[in-house]
Amino acid sequence: MLFGMPTLIELYGLEETMELCLELGLDFVELNMNLPQYQLNHLEKIEELKGLKDKYQLFYTIHLDENLNVSDFNSLVAKAYMETVERTIQVAKKL
Repeated sequence: MLFGMPTLIELYGLEETMELCLELGLDFVELNMNLPQYQLNHLEKIEELKGLKDKYQLFYTIHLDENLNVSDFNSLVAKAYMETVERTIQVAKKL
């Protein structure tokens, strides 16, 4: 069984979170897309995220925004949510 931790708003950034995760003997960090610093435009910085992953020998999981609704009645909103999901899946595959 593998154990991990969520990103913490109490820490300065992802690298501090990775350091704590390693110190605690955990296996992965959950990138929570509810937080501003883990929005898609930040997650698409693949090389930066890979660098930290490799440095600390940990992996990531991605937590989509819990308000995400791909079946929203407003088709424009639903389309934006669907694009977010598709792009997030592409990020996950690359990581």
